[in-house]
Amino acid sequence: MIRAEEAIAVGRSMMGTPYSTYDCINFIKAILRKAQGGEKKYQTAGTNTLWRSRDLVSRQENLNHPVPGMLAFKASGADVHHVGLVTGPTTVIHSSSAKGCVVETYLLNGQWTYLARHRLIEPEEGGNMEDRGLPDTGTGQSAAIVATESTGLRLRAKPVNGSVLMEIPKGAQVEILEDGEWPRVSYQGRTGYVSGQYLMRTAQRTGGVETAAEETEWTGSSLSTTTLISEDGQIVSLMGVWRVAVD
Repeated sequence: MIRAEEAIAVGRSMMGTPYSTYDCINFIKAILRKAQGGEKKYQTAGTNTLWRSRDLVSRQENLNHPVPGMLAFKASGADVHHVGLVTGPTTVIHSSSAKGCVVETYLLNGQWTYLARHRLIEPEEGGNMEDRGLPDTGTGQSAAIVATESTGLRLRAKPVNGSVLMEIPKGAQVEILEDGEWPRVSYQGRTGYVSGQYLMRTAQRTGGVETAAEETEWTGSSLSTTTLISEDGQIVSLMGVWRVAVD
């Protein structure tokens, strides 16, 4: 039996792998073959076959209570045509033909349909966001602004020395999926790791405006600096004590 965290680690180690190397079903097969506790010669046919096979010990035709280690499926009518591995309460890793490679994306975007448990993967216990310490990606997303000095910020498949997946432009907003010295973030459907020292944290979203506060040295004294980011990406920094008057 493969532990969920092991399956996820193996899946993330393949992020950025071209779709021509692994399509969605072969990506899942690779995880089941490579992960400790898996089957090196595991076989299954297409996604439809997997969905209807005895390899799935349980199925649910909804996305209620996704747990890391479960499989997620996309379906259109009776056609189950795409599969990925659930990595968190709101995230899934899969080989995307649209993105051209293995990516980790938002699970609750209206495109995924079903959940299932595979006989070879033991899902994590629990799985809700509060218990796992993950940010809520609903109305109160944890977000940050890329605050590099000149060039963009490299999104890497792994922390520190992982392969570069893309460069995120200065001033762009990213969603923080997991915090730390090298946070795992999501930007334009791509998920990876960035150096946390180049991120300026923002608060929860309210009416399309982001707010953030930090302590900044100013002529020898510490003043509160608040950054406002509008929906079109305009950034304004306010220093000192201020308040918002609602008309």
